[in-house]
Amino acid sequence: MGENMSTNLSKIKRDKMLETISKIKENIEDDETLKNLSLIEYELTKKKYGLVWEEHEERVDEELKTQIPIFEEIKEKEIVSNENEKFNFLLEGDNLHSLYLLEKTHKGKIDLIYIDPPYNTKNKDFVYSDKMIGEDDSYRHSKWLSFMAERLNIARKLLVDEGVIFIQIDDNELAQLKLLCDEVFGEENFLNIISVNMKNIAGASGGGEDKRFKKNCEYILIYAKNYSLLPIFNGAYEMTEMSELIQKYINEGISWKYTSVLLDEGSKEYINSTTDGEGNEIKIYKRKNVVIKSIKQVATEQGITEQEAYKKYGRRIFRTTNAQSSIRTRVIQAKKDFDIDDKIISIEYIPRTGKNKGKLYEQFYKDDNCNLFVWLKDTTEEVDGLLYKKDLQGTYWNFTAGTKNLTKEGNVVFANGKKPVDLIKRIISLYPKKDITVLDFFAGSGTTGHAVISQNNEDKGKRSFILCTNNENNICQKITYKRLHNVIKGYANDKGKEYVGIPANLKYYKTAFIPRLNNDEENIQENLLANIKSLIQLENGISIDDKKIMVILNEEDIDRFSENEEAIKECEKLYISSDILLTAKQVKIFKDNNIDVFVIPEYYFDEEIKEVQ
Repeated sequence: MGENMSTNLSKIKRDKMLETISKIKENIEDDETLKNLSLIEYELTKKKYGLVWEEHEERVDEELKTQIPIFEEIKEKEIVSNENEKFNFLLEGDNLHSLYLLEKTHKGKIDLIYIDPPYNTKNKDFVYSDKMIGEDDSYRHSKWLSFMAERLNIARKLLVDEGVIFIQIDDNELAQLKLLCDEVFGEENFLNIISVNMKNIAGASGGGEDKRFKKNCEYILIYAKNYSLLPIFNGAYEMTEMSELIQKYINEGISWKYTSVLLDEGSKEYINSTTDGEGNEIKIYKRKNVVIKSIKQVATEQGITEQEAYKKYGRRIFRTTNAQSSIRTRVIQAKKDFDIDDKIISIEYIPRTGKNKGKLYEQFYKDDNCNLFVWLKDTTEEVDGLLYKKDLQGTYWNFTAGTKNLTKEGNVVFANGKKPVDLIKRIISLYPKKDITVLDFFAGSGTTGHAVISQNNEDKGKRSFILCTNNENNICQKITYKRLHNVIKGYANDKGKEYVGIPANLKYYKTAFIPRLNNDEENIQENLLANIKSLIQLENGISIDDKKIMVILNEEDIDRFSENEEAIKECEKLYISSDILLTAKQVKIFKDNNIDVFVIPEYYFDEEIKEVQ
C-alpha cells in the first residue's frame, strides 16, 4: 500500500476538464471564445477549501463607479465640551461609503472595532440593495456574505497591527461568518468565540411547539489583525455587589468563606530564610499580638451591619486555604526545620511571575499546616462606595441582568437589536491601552459611543470613537445622535430621574457625492479640495476654526497669511497643500510663532483627481 492512502477525486476530475479545455483551445482562434475558456480555467483552478458563495454587487458598489463620496459636516449638530480634547465622529450614510473614506483617513489607525451587523434571520431584518431579504430569497446567504466580505476587508485595512475586531452575531450566520473571517483575517488570528446569554428563558411558554430549543445566546467572534502583536487583554470580570452575593449564597445554601477580619497584623520578627525553586530568598517572620475576629463579631461590637463591616474592612477580610503551591510547601518545610511553632507567620519574597511579578510581596499563614490567607481585596473592587466581588470570566458571559433596563439606556427607544452598554464597556476595557480609537460601522442606537464615553468617565481614559450608520427611518438623527447628545449633555427620563451629562466632543458628518463623469475637470478638483477640511478633521480628531487651526491650499493664500501678523499670532496649527512650497522666510515666521505646519496627505483624493486629468 502506498504512502498516500487517500485519492483526491475532485482534483482528478478538474485535471481532466482542464486537459479537455486545453485541447479545445488549440483549435480556437476567436479571441472572445479563448477569453471565455480562460475564465473557465481560472474558476476550475481557484481555491477549493473554505467558504464559497455567489458574489453579488450592491447598489452602493454601482454608485461608487459613477460618484465620489465625500463628507459634509452638519455644523449645527456639533457638540463641544472641551475644545482641547479630541473629537468623536458620527458618520451618517451607507457604511460602505463611510468605510471608503475612512480608508483614506484611518488606514492602519483603528485599535478596536466592534460591530453588530444584520443577523439575516429570515425575518427581513437585512436590507440589501434597498430590498428586504427574507426566507424566500434563495441567495440570501450569498448576498449577506457579499455584503459582509466587502466591509470586513476594508475593516482589516483600518486596524493597527496590534488591533482587534469583535463581531456580534446569532446562530443564523455564525458558521458562515467564522469561515469568512478565517479568510479575511486569517485562521491563525482567531482568538475566541464568546457565548453571550442575552435572554432569560426560564418559564418561557411554548416549549413543545417547536423542535428547536429556545434561543437565549448570541455570539461574539474575536479576531486579531496580527495575533503575535496583539497585547495581552485585561481580564473580563463579572461584578456582584457584596451583600447581594452573600444573600444569594445564603439562599442557595452555599458556604461563604470570606468571614475573617485581620484587625491588627501585629508586629513582625525575622526568624530565618528559605528559598524558592530558583534559589531566590524567602524571608520568614513570626507575628506577635495579631488580632483576628469574624465579620459578624466585628459588626456586633461596632453596632454596624455586616454590609457596612464588609465595606469598612474589605481590604482586611480573608479566608484560608490549604491549596498546594511550591511556596507553601517550602514554608511548611522551613517551619519544621527551624522549629517554628507560632500560630501566625508571614513571608516576604519577590515573585518572578504573575500579577505581583518583580514586587516585594507579603503572605500570611496560619496554624501548623500553614493555611494561606486569601484576601477578599484580590477578588473585589469598590465602585461608588459599594464593594463588588470580581469573578474572572471565560468564553461564557451572562448579560441577562443587563437587558432588564435596556430600553431605557440613553433615553432612546430602539426596539430591535439594542445592546447593553455594559457589554460594550466590557469589550472596550479588555484592551489594555486607554487612548485607543474605537470604530463601529453598524452603530444602530449608538451604544458603542455611549460605552466609550462612560468607560472614559470611569477610568479616566482618553478613548475616541467613530460611529457609522445609515439614516433609514431617521435612525441616525432621531436615535443615534439623540442618544449621544443625551449622554453628553445629560437628560431626565420619563419618571423625572436626572442623569448628569458626561463631557465629550462630537462632530456629525453626512455622506454626499460628486459625479466622477464630468467634463469640467477644474470643477471636480475644486469640489474635492473643498471637502478636504472634513477629512483633516476626521483623521486628526480636531475642529478647524480658521483661526487657531487653518487650512491653506494655494500659494497666494499662504503668502497673504504669512504677512498677516494678527492671524499669525492666533494660529497654532496650519495644514497646507503638498503643492505649496514654503519660502525660507515663511518657514522662519511659522517656527518663531510656534505654528505647527502639516502637509495635507495626497492620498485623500489623489486617485480621484488623477481620474479626471
